[in-house]
Amino acid sequence: MRIETLAIGDELLDGRLADTNSQRFARHLADRGLSLQRSTVIDDDVDRIRDAVRAACARADLVVTSGGLGPTTDDLTAEGVAAANNEDIRLDAPSFAHIKKLFASKGFDMPDINRRQAEVPASATILRNGAGVAPGFLTLVDDAKVVSLPGVPREFDHLIERHVLPLLPDVEQGAAACTRTLRCVGVTESQLGATLEPLLVDVPHVKVQYRTSFPENLARLRFVADDAAAAQALADDVVARARTELGGGCYAVSDDSLAALTVGAFVDKGLTFGTAESCTGGLIGAAITDVSGASSMFEGGILSYSNAIKMNVLGVANDTLAAHGAVSEETAREMATGARRVLGVDYAVAVTGIAGPGGGTDAKPVGTVCFGLAGPDGVHSKRRLLPFGSRERIRQMTVAVALKWALTTVQATDPS
Repeated sequence: MRIETLAIGDELLDGRLADTNSQRFARHLADRGLSLQRSTVIDDDVDRIRDAVRAACARADLVVTSGGLGPTTDDLTAEGVAAANNEDIRLDAPSFAHIKKLFASKGFDMPDINRRQAEVPASATILRNGAGVAPGFLTLVDDAKVVSLPGVPREFDHLIERHVLPLLPDVEQGAAACTRTLRCVGVTESQLGATLEPLLVDVPHVKVQYRTSFPENLARLRFVADDAAAAQALADDVVARARTELGGGCYAVSDDSLAALTVGAFVDKGLTFGTAESCTGGLIGAAITDVSGASSMFEGGILSYSNAIKMNVLGVANDTLAAHGAVSEETAREMATGARRVLGVDYAVAVTGIAGPGGGTDAKPVGTVCFGLAGPDGVHSKRRLLPFGSRERIRQMTVAVALKWALTTVQATDPS
């Protein structure tokens, strides 16, 4: 199935907003083994909308437009689609009545301008919008289906779920699909590809999508076989061999983020977690608390940026700092031990490093980060050189290394 999107709006071209609707729709397509052939962004101009719709319909079986269905004079999608189909605009009476009812339910009279939201191409089929005011609509242009949806993400997603996904084929007739996502930290995209490609040479009907989302590299594999059991077995075999080849670099097979997996592992084991952060300035705690349900496992963090806080709050010894410096495994160990004690948690991770751009030396160049992890079995430490250039990327990688260490440690823990 050939599918395109057409995002409409001046705000998408002047830097105010990004076309995230096409991005989310593309994820739905990927789940079905489909993909966008093209995604186009244009401004609020009837002639350009008309031409873009005609061009997309000459290439695609399904075109999904977003935006331009509001009540103001710059909302021109209905007119543009109608022009592409050489037809007039009509007022859809049920939609008009629904819009007036929505306003009345909130205690307002409907402004005359909102009448525009019930005006659609003459041949259009109405797609009821249970999440907003303007309806979507389906129009046939030549041999292609054109589905026009509001640009508001909540409304767009509602209409995609309700009206567009049923138009899509799932997988090939008589076949079953299985998808797996390999998540890697410390493995480059080229290393990931070089590892996977020899494993897939003799595997029929497999598609791989690589994606870099720094500091991670991901590979999404989709296997198609005659039935679900065969697809599952094929996926299990390839993933097991890939993880053996990648070693610890592939920390999980999941669509969930590193932070979400870490939260889930702690919750599943009934364990609590805390942090002591220097160079990351609270980014580890922020990543954890971005995950719904983190309150079940995260007690808090100590932002120990200065040596005074390291000593007075975490209990790092002055002798340790004098002998080894703030950026050292010895200091990281004492930071983690202190955080575990102060926060009263099962596990505490600590990070201290040189994120740059200044502060580096020959012995401790920019990118040097020391980690500590304190838990029921004692405290451990390690030092890493993270040569990722910018301060932001060094800090991001530090968060990933810390969370990955906490995750894999807890996964291997028997809480009994």
